[in-house]
Amino acid sequence: MKNKVIVILGPTATHKSEVAVYLARKFPIEIVSADSMQFYKGMDIGTDKVSKVIREELPHHFIDIITVQEEFSIADFKKLVIKTIEEIVSRAYFPLIAGGSGLYIRALTENFPVETSAPPDKNLREKLSNMPIYELRKLANEIDPVATEKVGKSDRKRLIRVIEYFKITGRKISEVSNDEAPFNFLKIGLVQERNALYNSINLRVDRMFEEGFVKEVAILKKNYENWSKTALQAIGYKEVIMYLDGEIPLDKAIFVIKQKTRNFAKRQITWFKKENDVVWFNTENLNDVLPAIEERVKEFAYGD
Repeated sequence: MKNKVIVILGPTATHKSEVAVYLARKFPIEIVSADSMQFYKGMDIGTDKVSKVIREELPHHFIDIITVQEEFSIADFKKLVIKTIEEIVSRAYFPLIAGGSGLYIRALTENFPVETSAPPDKNLREKLSNMPIYELRKLANEIDPVATEKVGKSDRKRLIRVIEYFKITGRKISEVSNDEAPFNFLKIGLVQERNALYNSINLRVDRMFEEGFVKEVAILKKNYENWSKTALQAIGYKEVIMYLDGEIPLDKAIFVIKQKTRNFAKRQITWFKKENDVVWFNTENLNDVLPAIEERVKEFAYGD
């Protein structure tokens, strides 16, 4: 029998961490973060990490594991998280994976073969990065229409990967087969109506700045000169660095962060709509749905 793993997924600002913490107080659970930006030490406010007080109360994994100068690939994550899940199960706890990094989650839930990914080609990637998005999509579609159809309209990164994989390996990425996932998953998806979600995002960004986000970025900027490419993709940090360097005013930085976060949420929704067997809950009124989520987890955890 496969070990049981609970997954809490969904776009940003839908209360994934709150739900995970609520469940960890109800069941023997250890939480595994699948938010690729929470891996970074010092990126606390901007990634909305659970407080250290809560992390001392409830076991959390894959938070604060690298500095902003380091890279941590999906293949690294998958290898280590499988080992972590097995360790959690050996302690008679249920692993709960929570996060919004879709590919990291799918690497587990569908056993997506990230280990067989082709190594990136820096020169090819730079050339492709300079192509207009419509040309990029056309080229990707000529190479691998099956894979291209699954890529979001403006997802340049995934289009490049479709092309890059074929150019390097001579194989279509859509033809890479997945072995059956090694665990039995309950996937709980959290969502809100678009206007409500965008309002939640705007309020969250305002709260970040009230809680000292500028100071957090200034400290990271002072302590680390060269950030990894992945760390610089964390929404908000690059914009605040531009403010600190005098390139843009603070109100412009806040506006751009809100806009980028809303656009990111749209891409997350598109991605997670393609995830199989998700039980969805609307979290606009979180307290109203927590009992139903708890009941679903209870049935999964202790049922046959």
